[in-house]
Amino acid sequence: MADEVDQELWAAVVAAQQQLARARAEFHRHAQSRPEILAGALRGSSWERGAALSFLETLPDDVPELLDVLIDNAMAPGWALAARRAIAAGRPEAISPLIKKASAERSLNADAEDCRRLAELLEHLGESDCLADLLQAAGRQGDPEYLEIVEDFRSAETSSDRRARP
Repeated sequence: MADEVDQELWAAVVAAQQQLARARAEFHRHAQSRPEILAGALRGSSWERGAALSFLETLPDDVPELLDVLIDNAMAPGWALAARRAIAAGRPEAISPLIKKASAERSLNADAEDCRRLAELLEHLGESDCLADLLQAAGRQGDPEYLEIVEDFRSAETSSDRRARP
């Protein structure tokens, strides 16, 4: 009996996933102001933000246009990973030049926490040149918090280099 109830519960989960996929496809195909709606959602409630990040990870056409607000989310501790995934889902040829520009601009006024989050984003995206520039600028700060960031990412880079070698 419990197995039958469990199967019914699972069937409801599957049906909800199917309904979500249909709703995403309808919104993607037919929404006239999709980027504006998504931008508002990325600044909205937790439910809206989570739905927008999940939507953009699945259907990333609007990622380039929404990159600034997505980077804002990537700097927020509770949303960083989901935002990184959404950004990474975008076409690299469209995202990479925008990330380079945004990284250079944001690094000018970044406090240590923002610098770390930006470094995490760049590492996640595989933007090693931008990451190197950011770490170089952080190292020039001379502040122990920034130097710790440099050390953390250089240590991670060195250990990943060692793992990559046969």
